[in-house]
Amino acid sequence: MAKFLLSFVNILLLVAYVQSGPVPEEFLDVQPTIRATCVKESGIPSEDLVNKAAKGEFTDDPQLKCYLKCIFDQFRLVSKRGINFDAMLALSPPSMKESATKMIKECRETKGKEGDLCDLSYEVTKCLYNSNPETYFIL
Repeated sequence: MAKFLLSFVNILLLVAYVQSGPVPEEFLDVQPTIRATCVKESGIPSEDLVNKAAKGEFTDDPQLKCYLKCIFDQFRLVSKRGINFDAMLALSPPSMKESATKMIKECRETKGKEGDLCDLSYEVTKCLYNSNPETYFIL
């Protein structure tokens, strides 16, 4: 479970397609399961919105927002209190600590619509992308 959580956080921080290349090999094993679960749970009609978001093209779509919340939720990084950035950082691998620390520092104060965890997840994901587009990817 810890290995799975570590892999997920790495994926979030790089947040399924990196602009400069594909998902790192070590994350390919969890990508299909997480994506299938979150596509079903969010009801997102097409993975096109996810693929665009992976490239930094964020569509203001409620189903995309809930897809992103599902990803955070799969790794227990979101609760009624918000995003657990400390857990996100703790789960990041040593090779990503510097980048993850910077991204999290820049995004820690990101807000979404009051009481809307889907919107918060979307806003945090956009912030992570804007903080470091080179290391961002989405499952």
